[in-house]
Amino acid sequence: MIPNSVSALKARRRANIPELPSELWEIIFDHATYVPDILIPEIYEYSGTLGFLFNRDHYPLIRRSLVTRRYLVRVCKKWWHLATPFLYRSIFIGRGRCLSSLASALAFSARGKGVVLGERPLGSFTERLDIAMRDQCEAHGDTDLELLAEVIRCLPNLAIVSVDVTPTQYSSLAMPDIVMDALAYIAPSLKIIDWASGRLLPPLHSMHDLVTATRQLRILHCPYFLPGCTTVKAICTLSSCTTLGVPLNDIFYRMAPTQLPALRELSYQFIFLMSELLFIPFLETHGSNLSSVHLYWPGHSNQMNVLAMHCPHLRRLTINLDHWESFDVESFKLIPVEFLGLRCRRNQSSTKAYKLVISALARLKDEMPALRTIRFTSLFNVNDLLKNHRKALAHALELFKGSELRLEDHEGRLLSERVVPLYVTS
Repeated sequence: MIPNSVSALKARRRANIPELPSELWEIIFDHATYVPDILIPEIYEYSGTLGFLFNRDHYPLIRRSLVTRRYLVRVCKKWWHLATPFLYRSIFIGRGRCLSSLASALAFSARGKGVVLGERPLGSFTERLDIAMRDQCEAHGDTDLELLAEVIRCLPNLAIVSVDVTPTQYSSLAMPDIVMDALAYIAPSLKIIDWASGRLLPPLHSMHDLVTATRQLRILHCPYFLPGCTTVKAICTLSSCTTLGVPLNDIFYRMAPTQLPALRELSYQFIFLMSELLFIPFLETHGSNLSSVHLYWPGHSNQMNVLAMHCPHLRRLTINLDHWESFDVESFKLIPVEFLGLRCRRNQSSTKAYKLVISALARLKDEMPALRTIRFTSLFNVNDLLKNHRKALAHALELFKGSELRLEDHEGRLLSERVVPLYVTS
């Protein structure tokens, strides 16, 4: 009798998945899909540096994680059941054409269909939403945004919304009321609003209505000028808001201390800081409460003078530079901070530039006794140092040897622990 070769082949190919407890599988899935720093509470460590640069560092990681999550739910029914919360924990909308299927799945689930009896709706798992459409087709812009509103209304536990849309098809469009109304509908759960690009900007009154509808908002980041009247101040009170990143000529910037009782952090990214007449009055009003400031640094020492005068409790200062050569050590000696974060917008720089900034940091080590940590906050800058400028980095570590001052990478690890000795060869 000839054996059934097809049945034998299927038997050999059948996967033998270990019978592990569900709790262990969930821990495995968590590690397999983990993206650092994008969810609460980890993201609070980067509260003042959210925006385009933060997204540029993390979007590739989010997209890779999404691929893994999509595969996990397809393995078997058990894995679908266990991995679905991880699939929907963070939603990344990279293409407008994906919105139709996503909106249908979420709405279907919200009505109690398509899920196991007693299970939560799919949208209830979502903690973070990234609106990052990069489609180039101009025909579907309005339709996509209507579908986006449907998606948002299905996310009752959304904590983080980030808008980072770049295609030119959206440059002439404002974020429509239907989307802003949807965000206001789920606003009680929002803790972070991050408008990271200048596309799809909402009217100022719509942003005010959204912010007013929040109850737990901790970070408001929208550094772009929104269309609307800015001659009055906002009438809301943001009792939980610790971080503010908005233009100076903005209704939220005019808020009184009683409206921002928890404010401790300021993020300001425009170039000519001192040309803004509202900056000094804002520091006079709120400066005594600020412990952390994040600035774009064009090389004007006046910025440091103003901060030193009005922010006596400042402990953390993070600077974005166009190039390392603009780093002026004399300006920073005015402020006795404990933490100094540095980022260069150029992903790659010359050895000469790194030698210059390392020499400046060595001076700070000797002339700023309160300074405890210097951190290179950009993944790209750190990789550039480690891969292309190992000798310059080795020289820096030698200068800091024996010092209590920590020289850290973007994740807070000592750079000395990441350096491969120059004599080691592969």
